[in-house]
This record gives sequence, structure tokens and C-alpha cells, in this order.
Amino acid sequence: MANEQTLSVRTERSEKAAIVCPSGRVDGSNVEILESVIQEQLKAGEKKLVFDFEHLVYISSAGLRTLLVAARRLQTEGGAALFCGLAEHIAHIFEISGFNSILTVYGSRDEALSSL
Repeated sequence: MANEQTLSVRTERSEKAAIVCPSGRVDGSNVEILESVIQEQLKAGEKKLVFDFEHLVYISSAGLRTLLVAARRLQTEGGAALFCGLAEHIAHIFEISGFNSILTVYGSRDEALSSL
């Protein structure tokens, strides 16, 4: 896992979607790393992204904005952005920001992929 103060993002591919797996912290100092990975996936023609937050320890408002922009873009293009693996404190951030009511969140990666 990445140092908790840094961010690394790896991607995987399933039959149904690209899976984006950030590790560490997403904040204003490094959000461009996540944005770049998302843009690469979109430019490659991906229409369905699953964000697996199993190793995410923190996300700031800058990170939340990046996710919202990506989700809206995918939705307008007939795709989907799904979220899974949220630790309790990340789920709480989604809850207090209202993101859990506007983004689709699943308990596990398998549940997210099964919904596609």
C-alpha cells in the first residue's frame, strides 16, 4: 500500500468495466494524479468505471469534485461510475457531503461489477 500521505492509483480491467484503485490520500496537492488516470480511461473509450476505495485513507473536497465530474460525464455518455470498498470514515465523508445519494455505492467490488 502507498504511504498514507501520498497517492498512487492503479487500474485493472474486468469484462464489464475499468477498475480504478486509489491508495493513500486524495487531496488538493495530488488530485491531478486521480484526474489523469480518469482522463486516460475516458480517452481509451471506457464507459464504465468502478472506483475501488479499499485502500483509500482520505479524500478531500477536491477529490470529491473530481469523482462527481467523472460520474456526470460518464452518465451523459451512457456509461456509469460506481464506487465500492469505502472504509467507514470514507463512507461517512460521502454521507455528510451528500455524495451517497448522488453516486452509486456498493459494499464490494463484486457487487458493483454484478450490477453492470
